[in-house]
Amino acid sequence: MGERGNAKTRTRKAATIPTSPLNFRMPQPLRLRLRRFAEQRNLAEAEALRMVVSEYLDEAETERELAHAERWQFEQAYATWDRFRQGKGAAAPREQIQRIFADALAGREPMARPR
Repeated sequence: MGERGNAKTRTRKAATIPTSPLNFRMPQPLRLRLRRFAEQRNLAEAEALRMVVSEYLDEAETERELAHAERWQFEQAYATWDRFRQGKGAAAPREQIQRIFADALAGREPMARPR
């Protein structure tokens, strides 16, 4: 019995992330879904719930970052288009664009850009 106590003590010392209990009511159908999810992954319900919440929050954060990046990209494209319409930007000739893609598809180094 003394050895089991030491193993538990070692386990508790290894977990250094502070936690606080959370108490809430969960509808029975949702609880059953959580149980099935936990059983399929050989997890306790609390571990499964932490995993689901963590993954959901990670996904939401990633979606926000992606939306921000897409908005930035749109603003850059619009600013470029606006400069082009005002005559402040130059368009690349179609032949040059086709050559760049052909070189890339053939695995060749791009040729020097004409100035």
